[in-house]
Amino acid sequence: MSSLLKQHATQQSVKLSEIISSINGLSPYHNYSKLLNEQHFYQNSIMLQWSERTVHPVTLRQLANFGKRLTKEKLISGANFVRTELPTRLALKIKELQRLDFEISNNFHLRQVYESYYHCFNAFRRTGSIDTLDENENFCNFLSNVLDDHLLILPHLMMGSLEVSILQLLPQQKLDEFISSMIRSRISRRLIMEQHISLSKSFLEQEKNGGAVVLDKSPDFVGLVFQTISAHDHLKLMTSYISVFLQTQYPGIQLPELIIEGKDVQFQFMKSHINYIFAEILRNALKSTLEQFVQTHKHLTQEQLSQIKPPPIKVQIINSKREVEFVFSDQGGGIPREKLDKIWSFGKNPIRAAKYLHTFHRMPGLDLTPQFPILDHQYTRHGAKVAPAPNQHQHDPIIKDLMHNLGSIDDAVVDVEQEKSTLKSLVSRPFEFTLGVSLPMCKVYTDYWNGDLNMCSVEGYGTDVYLKLSKLGMSLDHRAQLDRA
Repeated sequence: MSSLLKQHATQQSVKLSEIISSINGLSPYHNYSKLLNEQHFYQNSIMLQWSERTVHPVTLRQLANFGKRLTKEKLISGANFVRTELPTRLALKIKELQRLDFEISNNFHLRQVYESYYHCFNAFRRTGSIDTLDENENFCNFLSNVLDDHLLILPHLMMGSLEVSILQLLPQQKLDEFISSMIRSRISRRLIMEQHISLSKSFLEQEKNGGAVVLDKSPDFVGLVFQTISAHDHLKLMTSYISVFLQTQYPGIQLPELIIEGKDVQFQFMKSHINYIFAEILRNALKSTLEQFVQTHKHLTQEQLSQIKPPPIKVQIINSKREVEFVFSDQGGGIPREKLDKIWSFGKNPIRAAKYLHTFHRMPGLDLTPQFPILDHQYTRHGAKVAPAPNQHQHDPIIKDLMHNLGSIDDAVVDVEQEKSTLKSLVSRPFEFTLGVSLPMCKVYTDYWNGDLNMCSVEGYGTDVYLKLSKLGMSLDHRAQLDRA
């Protein structure tokens, strides 16, 4: 009996020593973080001072007019505006994250967003005044690195929203407001940075050619980061783009035909945003149509099925002076009435949220390891050239070098953004990866540009999606949402 007691005591001692050795790991603030502790999280006076500064609204009209005739002085002034405006906007979002209940802010994915924003905030606030073109060039390199470093913010926000849904930590409306606010502010910050980088490149090119920089003076000109969009071309492009992946899931079956009704419309927009919205709507329409088609003809052999055309996807274009509307119609079986209210929400019921989260974790190329490379190449006033981000492929959120697989699409038509893009990577995911947050994302991006996105569905038949977009160049007097910090 005594030997058994000794053995039991020894086992208890080992367990106790294990607990003691790992006691530091039980802290709510993790060892790898230099920021997530009581002082930084709640008592950082520097961040609080920045968060009390006034955010300066940036409108589309200001974007359009700023660089009409660009000079060195205006370019340097713009650089210093970005240098001081971005840390102010970041401080406000950091404060917003701090206001969340601890069990929400301590979520793994939202912690990564918090740390990324704080590292970026520190890098910006330590940036000295920009007085020369060389310093501006270094600053633009820094901004490019910031854009690359924050590619994973969107996946973290989406996965964080799913985990919050699983634990039911926030009501659906509160969760939607928070995630939408974070995404809108991210769009504004990226647009401000991208616009300055574009203006700087344009100025340097013109300087080399010995001429003054005079930007497009057409009435619908918005800014260098906006391109003229052909509605027909981009609808066809996105259909071809996603059909490459759909064909692998339904080999030997004809894909639904895209029928566009209405004349082509040319308008100014951000190419990455319009491509993402088009692709996600078409993706849902094509997938549901094929699923319904296969289910309806399940009694047929594969060879017989291959001889039948599925119902087409129709897109009607309605053009007006200030808006362009798209009506996407499919015969994919429709959506039950009780599910329509949840279509546009980041909040899901726990079972669905767990399913979508599992899909995220299976996504190829998605590396969620905590890493904050912005510190490795932060810009300083007297610093040398900014070093490139290490291992650039690690930031591609979904899939690597996917464009090499799209040889069937004319390269001249593709011209999807050559820079890294989270939206492009999301569009490029294989069809078996259903995330559950794509339409809420589309809703945020549409709302950001004063547009509207709605859906009408007849269960057992099909779905109509109504997308209304403002023509940005024609609606400069409308309030753009770049002022949403």
